[in-house]
Amino acid sequence: MITIDALTVRYGSLTVFDGLTMHLSEQAVHGVVGVDGAGKSSLLRAVYGIITPDSGSVTRAGHPLRRRDMAYLEDEPRFYDGLTGRDLLDLTAHCHPSSDPAPYVRLFALPVDRPIAAWPAGMRKKLALTVALMQRKPLLLLDEPFDGLDAQSLYTVRQLIAQCRDEGSTVLVTSQRLATLEPLCDDIRLLDEGRVTAEYRRGEYARAAGELEKFFARHYLTCYHGKIN
Repeated sequence: MITIDALTVRYGSLTVFDGLTMHLSEQAVHGVVGVDGAGKSSLLRAVYGIITPDSGSVTRAGHPLRRRDMAYLEDEPRFYDGLTGRDLLDLTAHCHPSSDPAPYVRLFALPVDRPIAAWPAGMRKKLALTVALMQRKPLLLLDEPFDGLDAQSLYTVRQLIAQCRDEGSTVLVTSQRLATLEPLCDDIRLLDEGRVTAEYRRGEYARAAGELEKFFARHYLTCYHGKIN
């Protein structure tokens, strides 16, 4: 079990989380859905250790979670200037000798000999996904992995994530859209203003869609009428 226990994160006077708690079963895909600003990216950064929480803990089987046991995909991948795709994949393979980038290069048709700076955004996302997935870590943190992908690549990424789960990894994946998570996740949590306001398991996603529609409608009406009054 991976436990996010009473996590509190603040940026100055802004409180992102205040006592956030989640229990994540291992060898499963856990989805987190929410609008911009809900705290999805901050959650993954805190779990990975990029952000130091003000209080709370993240543990696996009762022990502090180590960064070497995780792979992290940020929502907007960044790369060093001058690198080619092959440079990055060779470096990743060197650091993780059991990894093999070749299947991912074929699946995504990566132009590995071109400088990454010249790649389109969608192709850069596929490269960053490749680097995260090929490491075969016990915990994968994937922030908006489906954003900017074409339909074929979306299918491919879902299959690769499911394969990681089947091989023993635990996956925590975020998205702004419930529909991208439904075919893949074992459970989905709704994150709103740093709080988990609902949790759904397989078989409950139709109810989730209805409740999300009501949530969006309330937000729309509140903001719209707030502007015209």
